[in-house]
Amino acid sequence: MENSGVRKALAEKFGFERFYPGQEEVVLRVLDGKDTLAILATGAGKSLTYQLPALLLEGTTVVVSPLIALMKDQVDMLRQRGIRDVVALNSTLSEDQEIAARERIRTGSIRIVYTTPEKLEDEGFQALLRSIKVPLFVVDEAHCISQWGHDFRPAYLALGHVIKRLDRPTVLALTATATPAVREDILHQLGIEHVKPIVKGFDRPNLVYEARKADKEIDKLRILAGLFSGEDALAGTGIIYTATIKNALEVQRYLVEELAVPAAVYHSKLHKEQRTAVHELFMDEKIRAVVATNAFGLGIDKPNIRFVVHYDLPGSIEAYTQEAGRSGRDGEISRCILIYRMSDTRVQNYFLTGKYPDIEEVQRVFGTIEVFGDQRGGVAMSDLRKILQLPLTKLKVILALLKKSGYIEHVGKSAYGLTEAVRKNRDLVLSLANYETKKSYDQSKLAMMLQYAESNVCRRRFILNYFGEDFERVNCEACDNCLRTASAGISGLWSASVFKIADVVSHPKFGTGTVERAEKDLVTVLFPSFGYKTLLSSAVQPVETKIA
Repeated sequence: MENSGVRKALAEKFGFERFYPGQEEVVLRVLDGKDTLAILATGAGKSLTYQLPALLLEGTTVVVSPLIALMKDQVDMLRQRGIRDVVALNSTLSEDQEIAARERIRTGSIRIVYTTPEKLEDEGFQALLRSIKVPLFVVDEAHCISQWGHDFRPAYLALGHVIKRLDRPTVLALTATATPAVREDILHQLGIEHVKPIVKGFDRPNLVYEARKADKEIDKLRILAGLFSGEDALAGTGIIYTATIKNALEVQRYLVEELAVPAAVYHSKLHKEQRTAVHELFMDEKIRAVVATNAFGLGIDKPNIRFVVHYDLPGSIEAYTQEAGRSGRDGEISRCILIYRMSDTRVQNYFLTGKYPDIEEVQRVFGTIEVFGDQRGGVAMSDLRKILQLPLTKLKVILALLKKSGYIEHVGKSAYGLTEAVRKNRDLVLSLANYETKKSYDQSKLAMMLQYAESNVCRRRFILNYFGEDFERVNCEACDNCLRTASAGISGLWSASVFKIADVVSHPKFGTGTVERAEKDLVTVLFPSFGYKTLLSSAVQPVETKIA
């Protein structure tokens, strides 16, 4: 389809006169049957890049999404536009609702099926999709498939296999946060290595980045109080993110009782009705702020969020920019403020410790399945949790690792047994070297987040460089560091380095890596086996050839 035809369809189906940057290019590629990875900034309209093609292509488009709430928002929005041949298949459906939804899919009358990666592990559902025409397979929040991404979801690892079983429909992978290393892994996991990513719009000029350092925990509350009073007070409604439920409850109580600021709390342990009530209060602006863990935000379609405050240090630049990027989608000035203590890194390191398995834990899981796996129906996930007493996230990672490596397989809906290859050859050895590398990589990303917080140079350049983009301006005029240097009459603190973003360099200890930031006599390099390292420029040497 030509550009004019696509723009006409955009107006007819969605009532929009023009595309956001990057949207039209993605839509045209997809309609031309070309696999695509699109990295579009938060608020750049990722959902339209598959919704429009799905309405123009013959057959049923499958959209894999990590969050059920996100699916519901998308389905509701489409139905409001009169597009009703859409269903969402996930764990919230009753048995009768699921049967009815599957029957509608079976008839071929559905244009878009939203589903979770976990649901796609169901052999019966895969068989249903193989019986109909699937022209387009969409992986939303595609960074979840990468073990190097900030929000790794083990169930995403099976998607490459599902795509093959569906006879290779056109693949569209979408994310707002993917470093060059994560992009490469997404392409590999989905089996579309030949694709050149489309990267658009990481610079959000209307977002003002700020950071405030606190010495003690009580100082964080004082900083928060200052943000809701005086000449520099926050305007409008917004989100305050905390690293833990305990902090979310404490901050919400402080806002309401001490500052008389109407606020509600949101976290994963609330009942569905409570989460819905908070969501509605926020959307209707009956409160000033939602104090939340990272459970809140994905799919929130509110363009006039005026501020996002992080009360604790996030675990990575990716997580930070994704959450901060939920503000100002209407293009108006919005503030992204990070409040942090050096000790915040302890909480994030605790999360990392709980996330990655060590060899003894993997052996315990494998041994349990080995002992009980021959029973009819295999070993259920619930039984594994009771027997092993492991955190659910860690257990899921171990099961995904064992499954992807060919040691175990699904037996029934959510139970596991040994594969035939393992039963015949008990001498197979599992390597955890990759996960040790991943752990050190994530710890280095946390160090980069702290480096951002402590930085006295342009925060916008820091973020853009991290995602592989150059930023030539000396002063962005929209971060606390640049505004401070401008008001002091200083021309700017940034000076060019001998290295550029994406240069390949070598180091005697860390090997070959890619330049992520380069400033004055310092260079930050991503080394595949060690993560991010900030070094003197003189410590690395340029390499002619690019990393494969």
